[in-house]
Amino acid sequence: MDELLIKEFDIRYINATSRKNLKEHAMIRLIISTLATPEEINNLTRKDVRSLKGVFAVKLKSGRRIRIAPIDPKTYKILIEVSKGGKIFEYSKVEMDSIVRKYSPANRVYDVVSLRNAVIKILRDCQFFEHDYVRDLLNGRNFEEVVKFLNDMHPMFSGVWDLDDDEVAEDFIENYMILIGERDVKRIAEDICESVERVESIVKGISSRIMR
Repeated sequence: MDELLIKEFDIRYINATSRKNLKEHAMIRLIISTLATPEEINNLTRKDVRSLKGVFAVKLKSGRRIRIAPIDPKTYKILIEVSKGGKIFEYSKVEMDSIVRKYSPANRVYDVVSLRNAVIKILRDCQFFEHDYVRDLLNGRNFEEVVKFLNDMHPMFSGVWDLDDDEVAEDFIENYMILIGERDVKRIAEDICESVERVESIVKGISSRIMR
């Protein structure tokens, strides 16, 4: 399988398996959605999560540097749910890396920086323009055009990196069985935080399609 497709699967895997713990899942979604750094994650407060003219965004701070980054609606909702007024995440960088590592595929371990870099690589591959919107996102510039780019090209914003849609979930589970090597429905369901019934139905659909 192509290296970029494997990276994309790994991002989806980390996003899915981290749902076991909502706060840790919120941190991982923040990295994937906004390319947040450890310092930006650590500095995030409830007041930094906002809606601007109908667009969800977060104010990310690193030293004196501030950037406003668009965020997908589901991540916004989860951040609001886990925040309690002050800092949202009381994690050290070591703890953040440990969280990402915990939800990584066993044979391809990520930390905050490598997960962030994987998302950057995929977004740059989706960038069919001369203008570098990924750089704008990282620098907190050109907000309205970055919003358009992310809505069009970022799989987190379109829902492709979540499992709500059955076709999306089927694609993920098929790749899961190939790349993780697990075919037991109960183990898959437990690992990706889905019901056994749903996974069983999806696996049957995959099997019947392959057998045609």
